[in-house]
Amino acid sequence: MRKNARLFLALILALLLISGLTVSLSSPVQAESKTFTYAIGGDTGNTINPMTADDRWSLMVTHLTFSPAYYINPDGSVTYILAKSFEASEDGLSYTMKLKDNLKWSDGEPLTADDIVYTYDEINKKGDSMFIDGKTIELTKEDDHTVIFKLPAVSASVFEMLVSETGVLPKHFFEKRNGFDVNMLEEELVGSGPYVLKKYETGQYLKFEKNPNYANEPAKIDTVILRIIESPDTASLALQNGEIDAWIGLPDMLDSFKDNEAFHINNYSEGRVAYLRLNPMTEAMQNKDYRAGLLYALDRNEIMLAGYTDPDFFKLSYSFLPSSNEYYSEDLEKYDQDLEKARKLTADGPRDLKLAYIEEDKVQANQVLAIQAQLKKIDINVELVGMNQAAYMSAAYDNENKDYDILMGGYVMGVDPNTFSMLFVQGQMNMMNYHNETVDKLFNEGNATLDKEKRHEIYNELQKVIADEAIFYPFGGNLRTLVTSARVGGLEDAIFAPVYTFADWSKLTISD
Repeated sequence: MRKNARLFLALILALLLISGLTVSLSSPVQAESKTFTYAIGGDTGNTINPMTADDRWSLMVTHLTFSPAYYINPDGSVTYILAKSFEASEDGLSYTMKLKDNLKWSDGEPLTADDIVYTYDEINKKGDSMFIDGKTIELTKEDDHTVIFKLPAVSASVFEMLVSETGVLPKHFFEKRNGFDVNMLEEELVGSGPYVLKKYETGQYLKFEKNPNYANEPAKIDTVILRIIESPDTASLALQNGEIDAWIGLPDMLDSFKDNEAFHINNYSEGRVAYLRLNPMTEAMQNKDYRAGLLYALDRNEIMLAGYTDPDFFKLSYSFLPSSNEYYSEDLEKYDQDLEKARKLTADGPRDLKLAYIEEDKVQANQVLAIQAQLKKIDINVELVGMNQAAYMSAAYDNENKDYDILMGGYVMGVDPNTFSMLFVQGQMNMMNYHNETVDKLFNEGNATLDKEKRHEIYNELQKVIADEAIFYPFGGNLRTLVTSARVGGLEDAIFAPVYTFADWSKLTISD
């Protein structure tokens, strides 16, 4: 699966606030000194595959166990892990990666340029996420510590494109296997991350121990446990009882932790954009004026309040780019609520629509009620169709689907604005099922120039064009809330990050 596709799917799944099976509080896995226990909301399953991991928890496992050559932090800064440098040529058509000395895998085998070439070659076999103008980037091993990347054309986003979300994979471990599936009940993953997976108990927990061969400083905490607790109520109680050290809290479940010196509440942004989209495949959505009329009936502030209860937990935004992005612009059609205009534009259009959402997602379940009420004000009836995760994913990513007129969603992409092209560009995944040649052209132009001023002009125009099509309606971005016990430290050094919670888990500390 393509790198950005996995990240997109991961953040769709991250919307879920699943209330299912509960885990007994008598679990033998308890929070203790030198152990950091983090509650995760779902099971990874017995098999892990770093090439196809597409949910938050599996991606967290691969992030702990496999290191990339470098990592781009949410603020755009770079942390080098396996590589010590990655430099572009003057013409921007080649990059030279230099690896650190004496790198080793967790089993003690040397980590060399052969592993870098192997990883990128395998990614390219799976899809075109690292192609430029439809062509592959050529990799050449110069020596055990040096790899040359030759580009078919200049690409402003290539540095970010080449951050492998799989991490670098051990050639000696995977080459002899038939695929990349690893049974965590029977096998030990070989990796280069800050931790090594030592034990997995189905439906209970994953236990990691620090990797003595990690390329940077060894992890400060000996053991990390990802404890599977699907019920938010159960997780909250486990944190209060001292059985876990950290949990992603919900805005309406924080009272027990506020003004309590035993806990810390940490709000952080993942650069996420929540949205609804109108399905251009349905007969109801063929008229652009009608689509615009629907959007003028909406109030994004009410929609976000319905989901998050308090404006401290979200920020409104108006573009496909998150408001934190350097290229974000509000010089576009915002579709601020105007009921008179909405009634006029929708007067001759359909009166009955279907809206699809993930029924387990408490935020979406509340937001769709607000949307239904807002459209009712202009005499449009919306049938709410809640479905489980698998059914929703099948419907949302079927570009021929005509069953639903409106679909809810959310995503986190990268730092460079070109990483968002997969949402709208034909020939890529086109997650919004969008068809506009001007948009395709502008995305290509934005990636083909290194001139920052020119790129700003291009992406400003892109944001206007996409808004004018009245297909995509962003609400804004929400904050995630990590509640930790007071004994957890090093949060700022670990750096809050999308999907993984922390960019570098090795920096976390824990006191007795």
